[in-house]
Order: sequence, then C-alpha cells, then structure tokens
Amino acid sequence: MKLIKHMIFVDIHDNKKLLINSLTGTMDEIDEPIYKTLSRWQDCEEIVTENDLEDELLSNLQSRGYLVNNYEEEVAKKNEILKVLRNQHVQRQKDQRTAVFVMTYDCNFRCPYCFEGDAYLKKQVITPKQIDAALKLAGEGVQTICLFGGEPLLPKTRPALEHLVNKAPDKTYQIFTNGYYLTEFLDLLLSINISQVLITLDGSEESHNSRRILANGKPTFKKIMGGVEKCLESGINIRIRMNLEKSNYKEGIDLRENLLEKFSEYKDNLSFELTTLVGDTYDERIDIMSEIYLSDIKYSFEDRERRNNFITKKNSILDHLVYGRGINPLYSYCYAHVDGMAFDPYGNIYPCLGCVGKERFSIGKYYPLTEFKENSIRNRNIEKIPECRDCTYSLLCGGGCPLKLDGNGDFFKPVCYSVKTLLHKELPLFYKEREEAMKKNEETVNSADGYNENSYHREAY
Repeated sequence: MKLIKHMIFVDIHDNKKLLINSLTGTMDEIDEPIYKTLSRWQDCEEIVTENDLEDELLSNLQSRGYLVNNYEEEVAKKNEILKVLRNQHVQRQKDQRTAVFVMTYDCNFRCPYCFEGDAYLKKQVITPKQIDAALKLAGEGVQTICLFGGEPLLPKTRPALEHLVNKAPDKTYQIFTNGYYLTEFLDLLLSINISQVLITLDGSEESHNSRRILANGKPTFKKIMGGVEKCLESGINIRIRMNLEKSNYKEGIDLRENLLEKFSEYKDNLSFELTTLVGDTYDERIDIMSEIYLSDIKYSFEDRERRNNFITKKNSILDHLVYGRGINPLYSYCYAHVDGMAFDPYGNIYPCLGCVGKERFSIGKYYPLTEFKENSIRNRNIEKIPECRDCTYSLLCGGGCPLKLDGNGDFFKPVCYSVKTLLHKELPLFYKEREEAMKKNEETVNSADGYNENSYHREAY
C-alpha cells in the first residue's frame, strides 16, 4: 500500500495541520509526529510499519481513503469521479435551470464602488422580442428567473417586466435590486412567486447615505427601509446584502442585529449576506471576515446560514467549517457558468452576474441571431485546462474563477492563487478564530445537528 498523491497539508497552529484528501473530500487534524511519519511514507512505494502506533495510523489512513495499491489505482479513482462530474456537467448545460435578465444597465444610483463601472451610461431596456428570444433559447427546463441590472426595478423597465411575467408566470423569481422602487413595484411582486429579493444596505443610515446615493446626490436609506418593511409584511422573502469595509463593518453587524430584532416576527422571511469589498486589502478583508465569523459562531449552523449566507461561498473547506455543509468536488469553478445564462439588452449572453456588461466575457449572442463562442467560460472545466489535469487542488477549486484571468482572451488557463491563498492563509486564520471563540463560548456550534466539531472526519464526495 502507498499514500495517494491527492493529499494536501495545511498548517493551522500549535504544530497542528489539516490533512485534506482532495479525492474524497475528507479532512483530518494531525499533529507534528504524524506529519513526519506521513512525509516519510510519501516516498515509499510500499509502506512498512515499524511499531503498533504506525500499524494503527496505517489502518486509519486506509479507512479514510488515503491509501491505494498503486498509482494506477489512484488515477482510476479520479477518473471515476471525473466521469460522474462530467455527466452532471453536461446534464446541467442541457437543463438550463436559471435565466438571468439584465433589464437595463441604467441605474438611478451612483455607488462609488459599483463593479459595473460606467455601465449605467447604456440606457437601453431589454425589449419584448428579446425576452421572447431569450426564453425560447433557455428552454422549458428553466425553473428560476433572475432580474438584474443596472437596476431592474425602474419606472422605464416596468412594461418589459410585465411582458416577462406574462410570458413566464409559473417561474420562481429572484430579484437583485437597490430597493428604491420596492413600494412602487409591490403589486407586480405580489403577482409572482419570489424566492427572494436581494437588497443592499451598507451599515448605518449615515454610512449608507454616504455611499448608496441617487444620481442627484439625495439619500436613499429611509425609502429603501420603507419598501423592505412593506415586502416583509406582504410575506416576500428579503435578503439584505451589506458591502463592508474597515469604515463600516461594525455598523453592518450592528444593523443586522437591529433589523433581526425589529423584524423578529418576520424572521423566516429575512436573511443576510455580509461580505467585503473587492478593493480592500487582503489583510483588511480577513479582519472583517473574522469579526463577522466571531459574531456568528455562537449560533447553530442553520442560524449562521440565515444570518450570513455569503462569507465562505468562495471556498468549500471554509464553508464546511462555518456551516457544516459537505465538501463537493468541482468540475468547473462555479455552476452559474454552466446551468444558466444572462441575457442583456444588447443581444449578448453572459455566464454569470459577475461579468455582465464586459463583452470579453460574453459567451455568445441570442439576438437577433443565436451563436455561441467556443473559447468561453461556459466551456471551461478542469479537463480542458492542461495545468488542472494532474493538479491535487483541481477538484477543490475547479480551475479557479475565470473572471480573474488577464485580458489575453484564453479562458482555458487556471487561476491558482485563489484556492492556495484561501487554503493556506485564510483557512488557518478561520480555524484559529474558531477554536478561540469556542473556548470563550459555553455553547458549542454543533448543537444543531450533533456534529462533533473537534473531529474533522467528514465524508463528502
């Protein structure tokens, strides 16, 4: 027997490490003596134990999937995993469960950090003919329609929205909006099935009004809050997103607590996404994420997810530690690139919300004629990226986020720094914060499901 190559060691603290099996998705905490033994065994084609402790270690490794008879057996196991993932990937592309409609790039806000930049200069609204073409291309398998912008809920987009709702009255809708016109659109919202309306509030009223302002410079907080209250009273699910940085993250955490108290009778309809701004430095983002995590650790996995279902989306290992969800293997970085398409008013198709309006990320056209690009994010996966084929990290990162690639136009390249940074820098910090917080809190975070967080033995794939 020999050790698999798909083993990743992550330094945590106090001479402890996490041993990650990237084929099976299991994690085990090990100490320095075991690490030294494993390091010695990594060079062995046939492991020979020297004492009873090593016999016991070898037995545990075998039960956890860290041993194979030979390298060919390991390759065969990975190929089986890839076969399953490949079939799922193909099926997802056929099913097309989500259709995103960029109603317009125009926006009534002028937020200084907007990732869409000056896209608001594009004033065109998607037309009924374009909506019909997009729905036809997306197919009958669509379950969810996502409304996006710019700002999708503007007075000028209402006719197009009414046309879309009339064409697809039985779909579930998800709406990304700045929330300014919630009250004016409430009648339309109540006529459809909504999974959630996602609205952004950036901390206290003062902080929010200094950032999320109208194009004419006027404040927006009170009007948004009025719309949020009316939606909750009407039974509409609201998710409040907060873009946090060093100057407002404490206000964001406080605002969340205040809103949970204020709207306690609607707690089943209210959830949150607390995240950091991309422009912040790495250390600032880590500090903010740690503070958010520490504020949530006393709650059960379920409550934590409702209080902030965003903090670890970029990494399944952190997601496992914070929310207790399984570690799933990745064939491509994000399923948003596979099972949905975003349609804009200019006939372009995009793979996800993060790149709409940036034409180099377009995967094709849907109007007036339909065409798809071969070299695109939609066709990107770890079997098509040469560097990913034999990489021990590939099933954990799916090749990395392609939006981070440079502008040379080749999408079949890996983005490696993200997963390695997350695993070897962020994971140890979260692990340490978690252990320190657990010592301070009498209530452990495993109360919801009986999961023993002192043992990281978790079968996931």
